[in-house]
Amino acid sequence: MRFAPGQSILLAMLDELEARIAEARTGERPIDLRELEQLYTTGCAQVLELEADSVRISRRVAELREELRHMRTAIDWMQEEEAGAGEAPQ
Repeated sequence: MRFAPGQSILLAMLDELEARIAEARTGERPIDLRELEQLYTTGCAQVLELEADSVRISRRVAELREELRHMRTAIDWMQEEEAGAGEAPQ
């Protein structure tokens, strides 16, 4: 399967499947069982790959969110420290 530069893999896959099914429906290019099975298998593999990517991204976003929460806590603490230092008698 070939994709145009910048084209989403998912959109390209959908476009290819729709085009191939349209060709088969119109009789322009009949589809046989082997090709249909191959399209199905390829599609399933790509869906699984996308789902795995989605899980990895979700995990990474959760990790990043936690790191940012710690940074916010550090910022708040440092601001309190600076404010307290400014109030100390001289």
